[in-house]
Amino acid sequence: MKHSKDHITVGIITLPYSIILAGWVMPDASVISNPIAAQKAAERLNSASRTLH
Repeated sequence: MKHSKDHITVGIITLPYSIILAGWVMPDASVISNPIAAQKAAERLNSASRTLH
């Protein structure tokens, strides 16, 4: 993430940033406005996806 409003990508997980919602959109359609919390959520989702494969 080079800019504060970039998409967050961790492994195969990408959380897109929504300008309208002012945050990163999770797969369940919830929005996280804190970039550190969004990064940690992406890491959790990526770890969970590895256990399924």
